[in-house]
Amino acid sequence: MWQFMVDDIEDLTGVKVNLPINKKGAEILFVTPSGDYFADPGTYTCMGYLMLFHELGLDYTWSTYASEGGNFGLFTSHEMIKRLNAKIYAEAKRLGVKWILGGECGHMWRVMHQYMETMNGPADFLEEPVSPITGTKFENAKQTKMVHITEFTSDLIKNGKLKLDPSRNNKYVTTFHDSCNPARAAGLLEEPRYVIRNVTNNFYEMPENTIREQTYCCGGGAGLGNDENIDMRMRGAFPRASALRHVRDKHNVNHLLCMCAIDRATLSALTEYWAPEVSVGGIHELVANALIMEGENDRTLDLRGEPFADVEEDE
Repeated sequence: MWQFMVDDIEDLTGVKVNLPINKKGAEILFVTPSGDYFADPGTYTCMGYLMLFHELGLDYTWSTYASEGGNFGLFTSHEMIKRLNAKIYAEAKRLGVKWILGGECGHMWRVMHQYMETMNGPADFLEEPVSPITGTKFENAKQTKMVHITEFTSDLIKNGKLKLDPSRNNKYVTTFHDSCNPARAAGLLEEPRYVIRNVTNNFYEMPENTIREQTYCCGGGAGLGNDENIDMRMRGAFPRASALRHVRDKHNVNHLLCMCAIDRATLSALTEYWAPEVSVGGIHELVANALIMEGENDRTLDLRGEPFADVEEDE
């Protein structure tokens, strides 16, 4: 799948991005959920990672061993959490990286933020994460040695390290769903919003009592995100759907952003049922749309192969 994404990126941008896999001695190991490889719209988010890292010249690697950041042991037992999560530190040690960067995933991040160092640590063979681009030291990651992608990207933007054209995302009127695990369980509230506001021109929050620490359920977490439970999922997610429909009707919101692979899958069914005018996507899909890459062609299409808004207006 990675190679297909590299080919698609080259077709869309004219840039052939690097694809380091199992690279020993890389500075950073990048781990993301398998939903980003195999399921739309997560694949567009994964393409966003590839484009961002290439543009930065980041010394990083993917892993075919620690290729699944998702940890469904969170739904079964602590022992299963520990066993599934062990591969990440083991692969970081085998490859000789300095620290770990995690992609847009909900329960993966909760496991890594709350349990990883206790269950699988200490990670004393790794270094305290420091951005090689900005020099920022991520002191909150002293123990786990792992940084969330929205922390990393928001720091890049804050320090002026990315060339961005938010107008490329003008066709999207966006809102953001706080996924339960990174929001309520891990406190990642401001970083994703900072990134979104810098890569889009149209962002509206859902009602205050439905977001951040008070966020509503996506309706498909806890291992319930399968079609056999679709009726229960649609009922359970109605509070989120109601808040989404509120901003759709008030602000013409047409794109729901989230940073969780399960949410991207389950919310797509929710919007199709409750708010069919609204699409679903990840944050780094829009980062890549807005990213001005060195050597890129005269880009006219976004990562979904659809025209940017200004192209449609010109026509």
